[in-house]
Amino acid sequence: MKLLKNVVMFVGIAFMIGIFFPTFRVELAQAVDPVLHPLLGLGKIHVVIFVLATFTAFYSTLIQKFTIDRKFMIEAQKKISEFQKKYLKAVKENNQFLLKQLEKEKDEINRIQAELMSMNFRTMFYTVVVTVPIWVWLWYVIYDISHIGLTNVGRYPHVVSHFMVNVPFAGTIHVSKVLIFPWWLFWYILCSITLGQVFRRILLE
Repeated sequence: MKLLKNVVMFVGIAFMIGIFFPTFRVELAQAVDPVLHPLLGLGKIHVVIFVLATFTAFYSTLIQKFTIDRKFMIEAQKKISEFQKKYLKAVKENNQFLLKQLEKEKDEINRIQAELMSMNFRTMFYTVVVTVPIWVWLWYVIYDISHIGLTNVGRYPHVVSHFMVNVPFAGTIHVSKVLIFPWWLFWYILCSITLGQVFRRILLE
């Protein structure tokens, strides 16, 4: 079991590094295309993104359920919060006696924070094993990368989505960005965060 976890973490790290290389993105997208391509039969790309975001939110919640010790996390966050409140109060009041007392607790608090960080990092790496292939596939199909060619794929920020989107009051429009995000990534993040909250209430609480 430990070996499997280490392998998944290694793959997650490799994926996070690999997405910075256009050729890797193309090859990974092509590898998962046979599995995900049938979703395009749903017709609307924003519906496809919604389905994938739903899967991501559910998968991420399951990962949290089985990899995070919720009881430890809640107790640790409470302990850290109380320590920080005491420390800020002591600094504000220049209470040297209390500061010395808190110094004795600092190593324990640092250990708890490191454990929390490690737990969250492990969860993140497990999650990206699924999310990165989804992201690169969406990028691949939305920008029609297969028709650009590997020699030009490095210039992908300059290519334009070939999907049109129907929006209220404006009808069919061509969307490029929402704030600083490509429109499809913004929609994906919005859906996955919202649905993640729902799944967490159902599965974790």
